[in-house]
Amino acid sequence: MSKSHNSAKFLVKDRLAAGVLKVSLGLSALMPLEFARRCGRLLGRFLYAINSTTVRVIRRNIELAYQELSPFEQEAIVKASICEQGALISEMGHVWRRPPAYVMSKISVVGQAYFDAALADQRGVLVLAPHVGNWEVLPHHLVTQGALFGLFEPPKLPSVGNEVLANRRRPGGEYVPTTPKGLVQLIRHFKRGGLTGILPDQVPNHESAGLNVPFMGVDCFTASLCANLLSKSGARAVVAGAFRVQGGWELVYQPVSDGIYSDDLDTALRAMNRDIETLITGRGEQYQWSYKRFRTLPRSLADHYSGIKRRGGKK
Repeated sequence: MSKSHNSAKFLVKDRLAAGVLKVSLGLSALMPLEFARRCGRLLGRFLYAINSTTVRVIRRNIELAYQELSPFEQEAIVKASICEQGALISEMGHVWRRPPAYVMSKISVVGQAYFDAALADQRGVLVLAPHVGNWEVLPHHLVTQGALFGLFEPPKLPSVGNEVLANRRRPGGEYVPTTPKGLVQLIRHFKRGGLTGILPDQVPNHESAGLNVPFMGVDCFTASLCANLLSKSGARAVVAGAFRVQGGWELVYQPVSDGIYSDDLDTALRAMNRDIETLITGRGEQYQWSYKRFRTLPRSLADHYSGIKRRGGKK
């Protein structure tokens, strides 16, 4: 197959995906919020019924993360989790296409004092926002608290990346790519007292970018980015999650453990993962268990997802 043919095929795929995203967001924004969520949860129940690959990934993660629970209890979390994944997708039109003032009207904040204390330190604030609830809600609140400076890693499809970035910019704030130059800009921003939010549970692709440390009792590759930023900038940190509640979102800020500021990377990353565990306790079904969080690097150390694409019965 020629290179030009592959390029044309990629271009079509890119534009088609961006078009589907735009239409989906537009339809979602037209629906009442709870109706949109119900539609998403119906999709989740369908995916659960056919035992899709996504459901099988969730099931494997739940088996690892909640080993103390019975198979029946684990399966209940699996079903709830895929339904919440559907709700996340179907509510995005409200987050990305409705006016920022509308989104803010749907947010209630818990733990504001923890955020205020970090901000008062005047060394910048790093908000650790793991894959829980709807993390895209968070910037809507952060832009009301100070100068927001975000990192952005474009997807493989450029048109999709442009659409995502345009929507993230709607509430305000500035975004830079996840390059060495971008990270230098972010550190300077911290030193001016600015703030940012980062997904701390994103699994990097390179062994030099993190360590294998426990999360929910299971070793998994954990990015060193947040710990390094705190060490180099002197910024303060809080943990945050925007959880779905009836009619909107509850934005929860929690303090971090002192260990996250340790110069020892292993100590800092273990503390960070424990803080994420604390945040999701009691609301585990809203964590994005469809993400292969328990990957290790090098991959030879453990492969928890081996054979996951082969369709089989429920355990």
